[in-house]
Amino acid sequence: MKKYLVTGVSRGLGLAVAELLLKDGHTVYGTYNSNAEPANTLAEKFQNLSVLKLDLSDQTSISTLVSTLKEVQLDGIVNCAGIFQDIDFEDLDTEAFENTFKVNAFAPLYVVNGLKNNLVDGASIVNIASNDAFVGSIVGIAYSASKATLISITKSLANILAKQKIRVNAVAPGWMGDGMQAPPELLKIAQEQNPLRKIGTYEEIANVVTFLLSDKSSYVNGETITVDGGDMATNYILQQEAELL
Repeated sequence: MKKYLVTGVSRGLGLAVAELLLKDGHTVYGTYNSNAEPANTLAEKFQNLSVLKLDLSDQTSISTLVSTLKEVQLDGIVNCAGIFQDIDFEDLDTEAFENTFKVNAFAPLYVVNGLKNNLVDGASIVNIASNDAFVGSIVGIAYSASKATLISITKSLANILAKQKIRVNAVAPGWMGDGMQAPPELLKIAQEQNPLRKIGTYEEIANVVTFLLSDKSSYVNGETITVDGGDMATNYILQQEAELL
């Protein structure tokens, strides 16, 4: 059995990834920030889970995590934790913008850098990006830009760590679960516009993550796999064209 670090196991995709790995008998070191109860509840259910507090916006907290895991040999890292903060361009909150980048883009790099000597040869790293990275945004300008940055970082890390046979890939989910606590009416619109007319489940995305962690993806490196039910493959104007012509 293998050992993995998964950030953000208190809810959503991080929880789903952790549960899949734990059920398969792997050891998971799972992090949470402010929501300890779900992480501790998961630890009570699985003896092969250790939960650790981590604030990804704080370099000291990341350093503490690295120190705590200094004796642990890891077979993989899943950088899953992330944040979405609305940005009003007319009244730009630079602190919120920079904090989004700290958590979504810089922290995964710092975590991997800090634990690079803990990774066994042949390890696998999966960064959770977003299909928002492929389009321009409005209130999500910080989120989409930070996820685009993470995709670029993923490719660079794949180059840097290749000499250790460590693979680095990203998964870019579309709408899934509660949409990071999005309004129900927005989720309804997202479902109606999706080619499959659905919102993805966390488990569906987690299955792709665990595939990338496994030897079944041994020749996949530096890639970003989009898992969005076809959202990035479609275009609203072309849909209207098909209906009108």
